[in-house]
Amino acid sequence: MEEELYCIGIEREGLRCDKEGKLSKKSHPQAFSDRMKNDFITTDWGEAQMELRTPVCQDTVTCYEKFNEITNVVLCELNNENELIWPYSMPCILPKEEDFPWGDYGEFIQEHQYEMYLYKKYGYKMHCMSGIHVNFSIKNILFENIKKEYKNIPLKLDDAYFKIMRVFMKKAWILMYFLGASPLQLDEKETSKISLRNSEKSGFINTKKLNISLANKDEYIESIKESINEDDIKTAKEVYLPIRAKSEHKNNTLEELENETINHIEVRICDINPFDKCGISKQQMDIVVLFLIKCLIEDEEKVSKYNYKQVAKEGINDEQRENIIQELNSYQEINETLGLDFEESIEEYLKKICANEKTIAEKFSELAQEEGLLNTILKLANKYSEEAEKMRYKITGHPNLEASTQILIKDAISRGIDYKIIDEKKSFVEFNNGKIKECVIQASKTSKDSYIYPFITDDKMYAKRIMMENEIDTPVCVCMNKKMSKEKINKIIKANIGKKVVVKPRSTNYGDGITIIDNPATEEALTNAIEYAFSFDLDVLIEEYVQGNEYRFLVIDGKCIHVSWRRRTNVVGDGVSTIQQLIDKKVKSPLYSRFERKIVINQLMLDYLSEQGYSLEYIPAKDERIYLHKISNVSKGGEGIGVNDIMPDYFKKIAEKLVKIFNAKICGVDIIIDDLNSTNYKVIELNDNPGILSNEYPVEGKGSKVGIEILKLLKLIED
Repeated sequence: MEEELYCIGIEREGLRCDKEGKLSKKSHPQAFSDRMKNDFITTDWGEAQMELRTPVCQDTVTCYEKFNEITNVVLCELNNENELIWPYSMPCILPKEEDFPWGDYGEFIQEHQYEMYLYKKYGYKMHCMSGIHVNFSIKNILFENIKKEYKNIPLKLDDAYFKIMRVFMKKAWILMYFLGASPLQLDEKETSKISLRNSEKSGFINTKKLNISLANKDEYIESIKESINEDDIKTAKEVYLPIRAKSEHKNNTLEELENETINHIEVRICDINPFDKCGISKQQMDIVVLFLIKCLIEDEEKVSKYNYKQVAKEGINDEQRENIIQELNSYQEINETLGLDFEESIEEYLKKICANEKTIAEKFSELAQEEGLLNTILKLANKYSEEAEKMRYKITGHPNLEASTQILIKDAISRGIDYKIIDEKKSFVEFNNGKIKECVIQASKTSKDSYIYPFITDDKMYAKRIMMENEIDTPVCVCMNKKMSKEKINKIIKANIGKKVVVKPRSTNYGDGITIIDNPATEEALTNAIEYAFSFDLDVLIEEYVQGNEYRFLVIDGKCIHVSWRRRTNVVGDGVSTIQQLIDKKVKSPLYSRFERKIVINQLMLDYLSEQGYSLEYIPAKDERIYLHKISNVSKGGEGIGVNDIMPDYFKKIAEKLVKIFNAKICGVDIIIDDLNSTNYKVIELNDNPGILSNEYPVEGKGSKVGIEILKLLKLIED
């Protein structure tokens, strides 16, 4: 395991708006629960300015990956509400002051009072500007390496942070070149070359210039106290410097900072990058880290000082451009000496500036001039919303995670629960809410179930015996072993000739090895079905066939969370395409392609189509539904149809009773029901590892947030 050199975290503000660019007046989405308890997704100013936060990460690669997933989750949820995130620092179309949606903080009265204080002092437009905050800390091993390799480094880390902050204030103009991206604003004449948000006149600044000392921690704290005593500001949170020292606590009071070592420094100069879905690119993160380390290393007396607000307004001149090239060249030596792994980003930025390539702000200004500012921003916002939708069911960069695990991770993100992928191929993930950690395999294997439970449910014969002992209706069956004599097997075959039966392996899942004989069975059909099942298992069951629809009851912690009808694999005709062509189209549809689900074309399918008088070349009429398999397993192309609202409680209680008998915490119960108005049913089997895809995202009907219920079971989130 590589040793940690630094930590980084990102906070991104962003206004919720409608499709026309008007500030949203809707409440904070319920999908993200209590904003005051969600570490990833909360609000900042008013009800509509969201704040997205990453967990603390040990490198920029992980940080960007986590931030990308948080952004995708938020954009998908907003898309459900027909809303967007405004991907720009200067505000969207704001309502009149009397119509502005203030934040609803519930019992947190002080939050509302502070918001009103800021409104009366600054107005509401300034705080509707949005930016990126980069939180950075140096780990001990990197700090010791820096002290070893370079001169004039403070002995204590607290003092090192203040040296960084002092040099930062002299060199912030360099970061402005890399991170400035707000040259224009709606319905306002004032413009800038790089960043209005960081400019002297229209920027996010204190009403009175504060005299905050960066000499050391004691003087820093004392100077803030003096500003508070002089009524220039109300709290330390109101110090709107481009860089601040922070404690590890959310409230970040002066008392906490005074009594503890500095946890991290917060860079506040970054505009929203309109050309990145997350508002900041991985390359920009790399540059911020390198810049801060360079601030610590160099001789602060020799640093060339320019006014970053002037650069924000006017851009850079030729002399400053040469300074930036020298800065980037120095990063190469720092990167190699300290083993930071930022070579690509340094080379890319050197290439751009040496080629005199346009800055983000310049590219954005040109685009806005061609298409109009509002249209440009909305076009980008819709683009990012569409990109997120394509990843609704996927975790970027981890294609081997099975579907249910990806869904569970998405649900965890929506509630501010961090995750770490331990083994991608096994879909083994650790979840962490900051207090407790829980490991989950394939979304349903947890510490809450007993070791023996999966073995019991996998043995269909033994599970049936337990069901019958507890007066649960289940199809009667007979078990055969591959080592049985031919005479015994033939005797069983003859006893089932003329019956409707299901032949299946004793211990397999996902529909493997199953043959459904729903016409009077012939000796040949039974023999073929038994041979097919024996190819998957040494033991095979011949079970009575039950007429009706198959339903999956998902029970978590004793409660039926959702029911889906497992509709058999099918295609629906368009009047022009063959069955083969319809299959090809279907597997390319979102739910199929995103989870790489396939419709299995095998001899069983061909035989079943032939029974119905079809072949793969048959062209179904428009809206004609053709069933391709007799089995309904989702893994074989079956479809989950949400029927939770219409399923009678009687059957849900049967499933709950059965799960209690097996002492299971997460369980899928498959029940065949022919008539929902009757009380007749047959339990087919239990599943210790039920996929949650068809229950959370059914093809039709309503789904349920199954992942949230699993997280509640694990005590990672509160009820």
